[in-house]
Amino acid sequence: MAAVQVAGSLTPGQQREAPREAIPEPGNGFRRLSARLCALRPDDSSSARTEIHLLFDQLISENYCQGSGVAPQDVSALLVQACRLVPLNQNHLVSKASQLIHHLLDRLQLPMSG
Repeated sequence: MAAVQVAGSLTPGQQREAPREAIPEPGNGFRRLSARLCALRPDDSSSARTEIHLLFDQLISENYCQGSGVAPQDVSALLVQACRLVPLNQNHLVSKASQLIHHLLDRLQLPMSG
């Protein structure tokens, strides 16, 4: 019986390299999600609220730490945009925005100034 090697398959003992995109860079998730959020425009439709809700959840679930490469001015711009997008009559989104603010400021140890 002849051995057949499928194109792209590994021979015994070879290890597959991870694609470069699969290796996360610090702050990369934040930048990607921030860009998506900043691209949105205020809209009180159901689909817009769902998109905002999902982005907030993703931003909250990101693994942040000090020195993660996220600049304070980027966080500030994101939070300003988040507050612009949330209709004040949507209590759940207002609560989620507050949770996002607290989470980012706490995780990244950013100072608040008035």
